[in-house]
Amino acid sequence: MVAAADVVPEATFQWGSSGPDQWGQVGQTSAGLAWVTTDFPNSGNGSLRLDLHVTSSKAGLAYYPAATFGKLSELTTVSYQWLVHSTDVVDQAPVLRLYLRNAQGVHTQTLVYTPDIAGVHGVGLNQWTTADMLHGIVWQGRSAAQGGFDPNIRRPFSDFQADPRFADMVVFAVEGGAGNGSSGFVGAIDNIEVVGPLASVSANFEVVPPTASILCDKTQLLDSDGQTASCTLRLSRPAQAALTIVLSTSGDTARYSGCAGPLEIAEGASTASCTVTAIANTVGGDGQVSVSVAIVPAANPGGYSLLAGTSVASI
Repeated sequence: MVAAADVVPEATFQWGSSGPDQWGQVGQTSAGLAWVTTDFPNSGNGSLRLDLHVTSSKAGLAYYPAATFGKLSELTTVSYQWLVHSTDVVDQAPVLRLYLRNAQGVHTQTLVYTPDIAGVHGVGLNQWTTADMLHGIVWQGRSAAQGGFDPNIRRPFSDFQADPRFADMVVFAVEGGAGNGSSGFVGAIDNIEVVGPLASVSANFEVVPPTASILCDKTQLLDSDGQTASCTLRLSRPAQAALTIVLSTSGDTARYSGCAGPLEIAEGASTASCTVTAIANTVGGDGQVSVSVAIVPAANPGGYSLLAGTSVASI
């Protein structure tokens, strides 16, 4: 599974230094967007959404394993699922790319699976379709000036695996994306799978809410002036949007105050705090009381989740 929050933005995703073993945005040109959302759920609550606003737009997510996938000839699975929501180009659909490098470590070849070129036509809108690149028709997308062999020539994937010019080249990355040529294209990708001798990846794109926990810095207070405990609510990852998290308190409210209202966590933040204050008491022998501060489950399940044992703090 690939969580939306784990995708590295293009501004900070650098081949060879932002991972490896991470998914990151690549090739986002002319306002093209590739992002994990719940707009087109598949195998869960999410998928990789692709938006192309003008004909020059491009967008994609790429992944490269630390050890590479291995030689092209030794790949045993290359597949993905795609969907088209809207387009102004007949049979345009999201594509899958494999990046190959030569013995000198130079990226010289890119094998591309494009559904219409592979013979897939007439698929309706909003229908998830599975593509088996390993047994399909693909083309090589690098130019001769870039060292590419047979640019734009369409051949079965197995032909490239058997071609001595390609067979021993190392597959160092995979990308799912879209572009260009459409103005107003919206589509999605999910369940990208590549299996090689050195590494494999199976990417089910999901929107996974952060988990919320709360902990107070004291477990006991005296009921006298100035006795306080600071309780910190913490998310497992920064909030992707502003969150309001409701708290509930229990105990003798005549003996304490605070932490009764909701906490606000700004977009990009991951913590917020409240204070429990003991109320001074002069009655002797009135015994001890317990105060509990609990996180109320989210009204929107996509906001945050709770883990047993971490959602209640007691004093």
